[in-house]
Amino acid sequence: MKMNNHIEQYLNYYTSLSVTPRYAIMLRGKWGSGKTWFIKDYMTKNGAEKFLYVSLYGISNFSEIEDAYFQQLHPVLASKGMKLAGKILKGIIKTTIKIDIDNDGNEDGSISPSFPDGDIPKFLKNIDDKILVFDDLERCSIQIHNILGYINQFVENNGSKVIVLANEDEIIKQDIINNKIEDSTTYLTVKEKLIGKSFDIKTDFDSAIISFVNEITTSKTKKLLNKKKNLIKEIFVVAGYNNLRHLRQTILDFERFYDFLPSTSLNKDDLLNHILKLFFTISFELKKGKITEDNIFELFIVDYFKSEIKEKTPAQLLKVKYFSLFGLYYHPINGELWTTYFRNGIVDKNELKISIENSLYFQEENTPNWQKLLYYENLNDEAFETIFKEVFREFRSLKIANKYVLVHVTCLLISLSDKNLITNKKNTIIKLAKSNIENLKQKGLLTIAKHERFPSDHSFGLAYYGLNIPENTEFLKHIKEQANISESKDYPTLANKLLVTLTSSIDIFTENITLGNSNENLYYDIPILKYIQVSQFVDSVLKLSNKDIQSLSWALEKRYELTEFIGNIRDEHDWLKSIYEEFEKEKIKRIGKISGHIIEQYLLKTIDKCINQLEQNPNS
Repeated sequence: MKMNNHIEQYLNYYTSLSVTPRYAIMLRGKWGSGKTWFIKDYMTKNGAEKFLYVSLYGISNFSEIEDAYFQQLHPVLASKGMKLAGKILKGIIKTTIKIDIDNDGNEDGSISPSFPDGDIPKFLKNIDDKILVFDDLERCSIQIHNILGYINQFVENNGSKVIVLANEDEIIKQDIINNKIEDSTTYLTVKEKLIGKSFDIKTDFDSAIISFVNEITTSKTKKLLNKKKNLIKEIFVVAGYNNLRHLRQTILDFERFYDFLPSTSLNKDDLLNHILKLFFTISFELKKGKITEDNIFELFIVDYFKSEIKEKTPAQLLKVKYFSLFGLYYHPINGELWTTYFRNGIVDKNELKISIENSLYFQEENTPNWQKLLYYENLNDEAFETIFKEVFREFRSLKIANKYVLVHVTCLLISLSDKNLITNKKNTIIKLAKSNIENLKQKGLLTIAKHERFPSDHSFGLAYYGLNIPENTEFLKHIKEQANISESKDYPTLANKLLVTLTSSIDIFTENITLGNSNENLYYDIPILKYIQVSQFVDSVLKLSNKDIQSLSWALEKRYELTEFIGNIRDEHDWLKSIYEEFEKEKIKRIGKISGHIIEQYLLKTIDKCINQLEQNPNS
């Protein structure tokens, strides 16, 4: 029997009654259980024109409900083109109900719209047997007994058939808080007068996913998700939240993500299964609030050592929950790319392609020798010897041109030596690794981009071997130090590029030197400004418009107001004093001119404030 079919059958009976029922139906369920989807699906199948639907979410007065129903009853009047006429006519139709208490012909007052026993407006008294649907009862801002009293007017006085949707547990919980009692007498007493039959909506995954997938517009994504419904259901069940709202949002979001996947991946079923599991799992947990975007990267870190800390991080808890997924030491898409996508809604297609095509799923097609060697336990003796010799030849002749590949190769060779599977000694391997590092430095291939986590404990979706071996631990520490040194040597070049940015776009320059929510926040904790020649900086600033100079002043102030980074950029102190002196000279030259005024009121005041910030926070 189809899930919730008994509810549909009862609704069919209720909505077709020829007599006035004098009671409402309540559909109950937790948030995300599918109440709204169920009733909208039911309305569609039984003629949406027969229903008037309103969500009570955030509703604070009865007129908002009436406006929603008015728009459905009179769509032409509620349309944009008829907005003014609609307001006038609606005002005539929805006149306030006047009361003559003593029947003397004089108006004695009017019913307050917040009074639960008030009459309903005239335009809703003759609605051609429409069935009224009130959704999100628990999210209504009107007091619960008032809104139920209002709904009761439709049931008792108007003879309407009414369906109410609610998360009743939340209503009872709030009722207990509001009334400071140990039961929910107030709500249940009012409910008893209105609701004649209540049903619990069960999460109907099978029906819902068909509906959600049909909303997708791209046929290739729709075809894939229809094919993978059972897999998605498995993930949904393991997540355990039974939230159809999360399911629908994730399905719609996957449609966007699918467009980023390289075409080479679309015919590999195992690969697509792996990607789907990761995508839906991360999405469900993000939407439930069990992790944030900042926790995603940790999901892909291989835990080689058992933590002595009893309290696990959010990511560690999920790795236990989804051990069969995150217990893998390889993934087709690395943690950085997943973090980028779920944080920004976009990911670099080329980087995604590289990550996927370097994964185990493409091993036989275009896997480099070093990566084949990672799976040495799958090789026979002859294949191992052949591949090892080729990898070691490139390693010894300094042919490795990628810092992450160098880490993989070095850690693997150390691990093989530790297991006595190769005759090369660890100290020889480390010596050659350091020569490779120097080679990468000289070629400018060891620099670390902002937000890049190098060397981390994995790359290309693959964990580094032997992280528990002391020689590898020391090697990772050494290559990180050398990468930082290499980055510092690039600062003068980067500073010159930053100066060009200042003259071309003050907005991007601001993003570059300050901390915000942008991938362009490159130097907020790096003393990059001290590498810009003072004279060149001053000349460039003086060529800016007055508006841009004001923006620059704001950017500098913002840069130095975050005390947690003051220690990182303290070396800019002398540079600031030097440019202050130069702008002081320019101010004197321009006394009585607007440009001199701008320099004094904006640049000099701001730079002085920045200098004081550095001097007043010596220990930051």
